[in-house]
Amino acid sequence: MGQVIAGGEQFETHIEADHRGRVLQSGPDSGMVDAFGRQRVSDPYTLFDSTLRYDKRPDQWFEVVSGGGSSTFLPNECSVAMTVATASGSTVLRRTKQNFPYQAGKSLMIMQSFVGATLADGVTQEVGFFDNNNGVFVRASGTTIQFVVRSFATGAVVENVVNQSDWNIDTLPSLNFAKAQIFTADFEWLRVRCGFVIDGEVTYCHEFQHSNSIDSVYMQTAILPLSYRIHNSIAQASGRTFKQICCSVLSEGGYEPDGAIYSINHDLAAVPNATGERVTAGIRMASGRTGNVILPVRISTTTASSDVVLWRLRLNPTVSGVTWAPADNGRGNVETTTSATSVSGGTVIDSGFVSQGSANNYAVAEAIRLALGQNASGVSDTLILTVDSNVSAKALGMIGWVEVA
Repeated sequence: MGQVIAGGEQFETHIEADHRGRVLQSGPDSGMVDAFGRQRVSDPYTLFDSTLRYDKRPDQWFEVVSGGGSSTFLPNECSVAMTVATASGSTVLRRTKQNFPYQAGKSLMIMQSFVGATLADGVTQEVGFFDNNNGVFVRASGTTIQFVVRSFATGAVVENVVNQSDWNIDTLPSLNFAKAQIFTADFEWLRVRCGFVIDGEVTYCHEFQHSNSIDSVYMQTAILPLSYRIHNSIAQASGRTFKQICCSVLSEGGYEPDGAIYSINHDLAAVPNATGERVTAGIRMASGRTGNVILPVRISTTTASSDVVLWRLRLNPTVSGVTWAPADNGRGNVETTTSATSVSGGTVIDSGFVSQGSANNYAVAEAIRLALGQNASGVSDTLILTVDSNVSAKALGMIGWVEVA
């Protein structure tokens, strides 16, 4: 038993050995406490998880492949083989369509499983919580394994790179990047810990500590996607394959989206009396603001007709004759619409019926946790609420959303 001072707080450090003779430590850099030094319990709140049971999950991931690279689903391994060709510049990137929010005061933890390619000069492999400008990840740069914090805080991309030999908690000499691994990292805004899950236990290897040492933020944002990437910087004698397996993003201590619920709906004085399926409300992230987390949290539909009206919530449908305008909340993050000439296709992610009934109108409200994402070109998902009737009916709907970022 000893005492460790960390971040101005005093921790009791308990050291003992497990049944395999490994040292267990419950101090501030052990896997027994979260990024804020709270003892971990088994009820983290899952913000996202992805397993590749039947396909590459194009609903969750986009990919960018260049220079002769390829991305192949491995059904027997429930994995994706990301293979670079021999040419210099060959690249395969897989990234979540959604960004995931860090909430101040709560530890954000990521876990990503993979099997790396054999280490080789000129081959870069990266796994972590990052985009092109910011993030935290493990990198195999040639034959050197590194932890990286990437930042755009200065207006240019700057990386803080720490080689394995310089990791300040555990250099983990037995680490074999070309075998199945689980990379993990957790965050509190001034501290980042990186490591691996080994035999069911979190083993932290390096801590990036910024408290009382920097005069600015160390990263522009911690609202980021999960990414897997392999890249050739020089020509290779043969191709290399990196395997993506599964991943999770956890908010330790729960998660509560904070902020006003904004909404879009028809002008009540101009609800059309129409037949067929028509758009009544729609949202998307504004161009240049797709790094946000936009959570649709409410829908409501109603009709003045005694006939049954079917409502559908469509993700990324084909629409024509639609006009998008900035949401009237003045934030500039979301664009909205209330009508279109036609709508079809996409994915129907929810639906239901509404009718005037024998008494009066009623609303249908559904809680939705489907954050808007983006594709490889940075174009936002669209979420469209429609109403459909085979007779003329005045029907309308509303979408409400929260802007986390």
